Amino acid sequence: MPSTYTENADRWKSLADIDYFTQFVKAWIPFNAWYKTYYPALRTDREAINEIKTTANAARNRFLGLLNGANDESELFRSNLAHLHYCLNNTLVENNRQRIYFENFVIEMDRTCINQNDSYNSINYEVRLTLSGSVITKSIATVISSTSRTLLNYSHTDYDLHHLRSDRSFGRLSGIQRQFLEQKFRDANPFKPINLLSGDPTNCIQVGQYNLIKEPITIFKGVLEMLYNLRNVLFHGQIIPNRDTNTVYEPAYKVLKMIVEGL
Repeated sequence: MPSTYTENADRWKSLADIDYFTQFVKAWIPFNAWYKTYYPALRTDREAINEIKTTANAARNRFLGLLNGANDESELFRSNLAHLHYCLNNTLVENNRQRIYFENFVIEMDRTCINQNDSYNSINYEVRLTLSGSVITKSIATVISSTSRTLLNYSHTDYDLHHLRSDRSFGRLSGIQRQFLEQKFRDANPFKPINLLSGDPTNCIQVGQYNLIKEPITIFKGVLEMLYNLRNVLFHGQIIPNRDTNTVYEPAYKVLKMIVEGL
């Protein structure tokens, strides 16, 4: 028979945990109010986040000042960043099938690469992607021989390398041809993940016990995008509200709060 004292202790322990989901929301609301005021012409949160990442503004200045500073506040900020990396690395949190963490994360879209046209061994390779907002709606790939014979004419309503590999014409290409086409297909991808961690301890930004790449602007873009993704899975009800995910939102809240305090 279970002990009443044990059951009560477990209940009190759960009540003693700070609800960092709510704390994160409370920190996001003033941040939301700031960028709605700062960018009144932008219609959506996504547009505002993209603008904050790519232009000089108070949020970016605040982040960079904390990241590069030498005072106690900056030390605390870097400690919170380190804790955020640790928690995301140890707890799986995904948004739209993409894991949110420092090691392999898409931080922005690059539209300049979506059309690829190149030749190798007198074979022409072309890949063209069509975007609707931030969604790839069509992928086209063609391979033309030196005698103008079409070796592959591929079209799909998504960007999917596995789907391309399953195409019958793709299977008839030589190994080198398949390899070159795959590379062009990857090059066309506007959503390329970036690793914010550095393997070079002599050329990095140290946060706690971790080394980040020595690219402060890229770190800012990555962290802001992660915070926005965490906001989305929380607001849209996709996050599982348990102790593990609550632990993730603790450093996320603290990082966001320290940014907001400077706005």
